[in-house]
Amino acid sequence: MERPKLTELTDIILKGMEAAGFKEKTRKFYGVLFNRLKRIAKGRGEECYTEELGRAFMEDDSHIIPENTERYHHERTCAYIRCIKFIESYLKDGVVDWTPALPTAEFPIKSEQLIGSFKSYLEELRNRELKPNTVDGYRRFTYYFIEYLENQGYASLSDMANGNVITFIAVICTERYQATSLGSHMPGLRIFLAMHDETRKFLCELPGHLPKKRDILQIYSDEEYGQILAYLDKADALSFRNKAITIIALETGMRAADICNLRLSSIDWEHDSIHIVQQKTDRVYNIPLSETIGNALVDYLLNERPASESDFVFLRSNAPFSPLMSHAGIRKVLFNVVNDADIESKGRIYGSRITRHSAASRMLRNGVPLPVISEVLGHGNPNSVMIYITTDDAKLAECTLPLPKGGRHNG
Repeated sequence: MERPKLTELTDIILKGMEAAGFKEKTRKFYGVLFNRLKRIAKGRGEECYTEELGRAFMEDDSHIIPENTERYHHERTCAYIRCIKFIESYLKDGVVDWTPALPTAEFPIKSEQLIGSFKSYLEELRNRELKPNTVDGYRRFTYYFIEYLENQGYASLSDMANGNVITFIAVICTERYQATSLGSHMPGLRIFLAMHDETRKFLCELPGHLPKKRDILQIYSDEEYGQILAYLDKADALSFRNKAITIIALETGMRAADICNLRLSSIDWEHDSIHIVQQKTDRVYNIPLSETIGNALVDYLLNERPASESDFVFLRSNAPFSPLMSHAGIRKVLFNVVNDADIESKGRIYGSRITRHSAASRMLRNGVPLPVISEVLGHGNPNSVMIYITTDDAKLAECTLPLPKGGRHNG
């Protein structure tokens, strides 16, 4: 039997949808997707459907225009998979498979131990008698987590390390899901982690609160961060005070008010720690006194700070050398440093807010668990740090998650 041309094939499917009782709105939606498929086929010089054409269709993103949708979109991918399913089922059996359920796609997981853990998880979901849609969402999300683990070189759950769960969440929010949609999938991962002795200890890394939809946070990229540090290292005209302020803001994410309120008595040189009472939350917390921060403070205190009985660390440069107490003063220092380092603004804010966001984002990308980041930043609410999974730099290049292949499913 001669294979039908793609145009004929899609017409058969759309007429079949009408006979099967699909609503007009749904038929029009799939008509748009089929037109997209036909345009790709025309560009490839093909008239009939092939598996290669199906893969090209799945990977096509030329129609994605809005900035915030240039990423994996789960619902869109499900629709693409179903289009391919309609076509391939008709070509195989002469009958279109209209079933809506989309089983977890096949992914190239090689570890028998990880596969076994996933199969045990599916059995647990079946025993709980959850709704089919709930099971489908849970198993897909958890499968992505297992795939992420294998991409890290792990062969079993016992290889997991601190920070893996929260780094996965950061990646999944960049590659596949909006942060605001995690609420319906996270319970499935919680079930999986609670099932195994090796993973139960990582339950604490799951956020208790998920952020509402908000704009992507503004941060400095790693390249820009290095550019600023390089400028600080060679800028002879920059005062020791302003250099110390910038380094503290970049490394610790400290708020401007707390930088101003930093006191000589707050610095524990013996134990390499800075002890402060956060002005916004009135919480007491300690910040590690790194070598970089310590050297910058020493340079300022020994070589530049005016003689004064004030306990405040940072003083104004001009008499009467009163403490530097305004948020605007810190913002001006950071603005001048960033500007002199030739960092383009790109419409971003200046001051301690962006250095705070950047510090949190760097910690997140380095696998630091959210509770630790929350403690370092001095958040009154530990869940507040969940906002940092929305930063556009949260994606880790080595943790990319491949898209599912169209039309290929587990039975």
